[in-house]
Amino acid sequence: MNKTSYKVALGGVVSSLCLALMFLTGVFPLLNFAIPIYAGAMMIIVAHEVSAAWAMAAYCAVSILSLFLTPDKEASTLFIMFFGYYPILLPFFRKIRPRFIVPVLKFAMFNVCMFVWYKMITFVLGIYDFFGNFAFLGKYMTIGVLVFVNMIFLLYDYTIESIEEMYVEWFRPTYFGKKPKKLTEEKK
Repeated sequence: MNKTSYKVALGGVVSSLCLALMFLTGVFPLLNFAIPIYAGAMMIIVAHEVSAAWAMAAYCAVSILSLFLTPDKEASTLFIMFFGYYPILLPFFRKIRPRFIVPVLKFAMFNVCMFVWYKMITFVLGIYDFFGNFAFLGKYMTIGVLVFVNMIFLLYDYTIESIEEMYVEWFRPTYFGKKPKKLTEEKK
């Protein structure tokens, strides 16, 4: 089989699965935060089977198509702003030394992306102003929400790394017949 055709086929299949997931935001509107996370997790397959560059190309294709074709623009922008490319960046975070800088970089990247996303949906798309609805609770509500969202990110980061580890060490050798790479050795 031609290597380029394999890369294109795998990228196309994963992109279509991601886009199908993004279409589900119209069917299940309560999952508008969860579905971009699931779609982004699919990028792990392209990143490990082909390369990070091909995964970024698939991410760009899904981002453009989901922005124009999916019914929930909030979910589409979440995928574009953070959850679509974050799983692709995980191997690059493992290469950073010293290791104690990595969580700081991850939290900084998450908070900047979520701040830009929030400003974009409130001012550009005009969806809603979440903090404006809770202004009567004072500034502590804002701090509480920020702490809660960062705790959710901590859970998301742990989960997406576990999914990547399971894919590389179990799913890939079982279904693709490839020897597992030890992600746990890279983490040290």
